[in-house]
Amino acid sequence: MMQQQPDTLTDSLTTALDYAARGWRVFPLLPGSKRPATPNHRATDCDGTAPGCRTTHAGWEQRATIRADKITKAWSSNPAYGVGIACGPSRLVVVDLDTHKPGTEIPEPWKSFEITTGADVLDHLAGVHGGTITPTYTVRTVSGGTHLYYAAPADVAYGNTAGKIGWLIDTRAHGGYVAAPPTSIGASAYDIIDDRPAAPLPMFLLDLLTHDRRPATRTSQNRSQDGSRTQARPLQPIGSGEPLRDPDAYVNRVFDIAINGDHANGVAGLLDATKGGRNAALFVAAATVGKLVARDLITEHSALDRLLVAAAGHIAARAYTAYEAENTILSGFRRAATRSAA
Repeated sequence: MMQQQPDTLTDSLTTALDYAARGWRVFPLLPGSKRPATPNHRATDCDGTAPGCRTTHAGWEQRATIRADKITKAWSSNPAYGVGIACGPSRLVVVDLDTHKPGTEIPEPWKSFEITTGADVLDHLAGVHGGTITPTYTVRTVSGGTHLYYAAPADVAYGNTAGKIGWLIDTRAHGGYVAAPPTSIGASAYDIIDDRPAAPLPMFLLDLLTHDRRPATRTSQNRSQDGSRTQARPLQPIGSGEPLRDPDAYVNRVFDIAINGDHANGVAGLLDATKGGRNAALFVAAATVGKLVARDLITEHSALDRLLVAAAGHIAARAYTAYEAENTILSGFRRAATRSAA
């Protein structure tokens, strides 16, 4: 249900009241800016005499409100105010998908994939983790990017992130806010492009924001009786040798173990790898996933693509290049094919 900004949302006051009706706490932004209109001083400079700071300093997050009388008073004093939404108190996680800035370098593996937007990065990550980008309240930003508004789980408090999920992807939650329609900056304005209610935060995003990527203290490597480390071995796919009742779920589970590990059973994944063991971890993950390729449960191209995306952090850390990662993955696939044929 994609639609343009509704005609009824013609000014900041009307829009702010609409947001409040959704349970989203709002506060005014300075005209033509993303800066909060109040307070006009820092916490360190607060003397307790400014409006709203009678007992203690109140920043924009504390001043954000859903009260219609306060909203009406604020925007009636200056209809040119923009609208800010305090994400944490509003129980929102806003995913900020940016676009590539001309003249800046595109990191691997995204350069090889010819990906230049956060939206496409998120689409790849959803594929890697077997997730779905649930349609939700969506805004076009003044820079040409996109804000996806998701409802946060009630029992989890998220902070802000910058690039943690992936290249060109930031998130805003507790301690963060977003400029919202119809806020304008220069000749551009924030626009609503999907006005549906905020959907629950997708599970794969929840996992990316909260997943415990612990050091590989427990690995898929064997140890001899005296505790010395022996050669690493590929993880065994779950349910090996059994009929597959749900091939898609099986594929996603094997990828999850290969990438994220299975810590409850002492198995480390690709994301657990630390300096000195990253290439070996990539080979082990590829050998694991390669069994899916050998059984024709996924194409080699798709499997390679998903593993390269998962290895993006190690590539960025210069553990190996994208070209070297591809060769390691293909080597793991060949190992799996050889063992499957034996």
